[in-house]
Amino acid sequence: MINLLRKKWFWGAILGLVIIVLVIVNMANMNQAVAVETTEVIEGLITEEIYTSGKLEAGKSTDIYSPISGVVEKVEVKQGDTLKKGQVLMTLQIDDVKEQLEKERLNIEMIEAERLNAKKQHFDTFKQQVAEDPAAEIEELDLTSYDLRIQSSKLAIASLEKRLNNRVVTAKEEGVLTQVLVDPGQMITEGGQIATVVDLSSFKVKANLNELDAGKVHEGMKAVITGESITESYEGEVTYMSPVAVLADQTSKDASVEMTVELSRVSPELRPGYNVTIELVVPDKERLLLPLDAVQYEGDNAYVFKIQDGIAVRTEVKTGKENEEYVEIVSGAAKGESVVSEGAKQLRDGDKVKLR
Repeated sequence: MINLLRKKWFWGAILGLVIIVLVIVNMANMNQAVAVETTEVIEGLITEEIYTSGKLEAGKSTDIYSPISGVVEKVEVKQGDTLKKGQVLMTLQIDDVKEQLEKERLNIEMIEAERLNAKKQHFDTFKQQVAEDPAAEIEELDLTSYDLRIQSSKLAIASLEKRLNNRVVTAKEEGVLTQVLVDPGQMITEGGQIATVVDLSSFKVKANLNELDAGKVHEGMKAVITGESITESYEGEVTYMSPVAVLADQTSKDASVEMTVELSRVSPELRPGYNVTIELVVPDKERLLLPLDAVQYEGDNAYVFKIQDGIAVRTEVKTGKENEEYVEIVSGAAKGESVVSEGAKQLRDGDKVKLR
């Protein structure tokens, strides 16, 4: 029994000693200052980047149309050719045109001969009636039908001459052919598209922006164009923003806005049709900023630690816009104030601190 009491007393003494040691250590830790680093509230910008994809196009694209109707006799060019001004694109068959032209000219001569004969007969009739009755009224000769027939033939001749003069279709300007839409033997109508030529002295990109991004972009904004098919990056400028938003397709729920970016320079590596990426930097206003690790959160509340006489003071702040590095301080801290950055996560309000 005595031995049992001695053992209890021994272990009780040991436990008491441990508690005393822990209390002493804890009190020592409480009086020990936490080493921290501080940072200042600064003014700066929080930039936002917008990315979208688009297709590279020539700065100027011109469709070429047939000046007349006819059958294609020969096509002198192919897709990818570089054209010079005045270069022949195609020729049209005109074998029947010359024959029709000659017929119309002969027809005019015949009508004019008939008209002249009608006038002569009318004059002979006039002389005969005057001779028989000087007071007789002579009916005026109506030549309208002859004049209309002559006018009709003249119009036909003009149309045939136009075909004759335009049987050879030439390029009106320099450029590269991206489309050739006719083949020999094909019947084409006047005004039908026959080819597309592009001017590679400038380039542009057409792209679509979603509703949220479109509200942040405006004409005149700078852009950077890159792509997997090109080695360099190219600066550009937004030159067009569509005034309307449309659905990309019938299955889409979100509308998009068409945008055009013109490149500020060209290069031999650029080709119409390449898929590229457009990067836009949204302009920002001056804001009060702190590094992300300087701001702590408890639920929806944000706070920082300021230092007053070596003591960490928890201070509530209101935050705003942020990026990967900084967060905006709307209220609770002023420009130039110092707050704890390194070590803030381990602090409690009222802790002693020391600067590293």
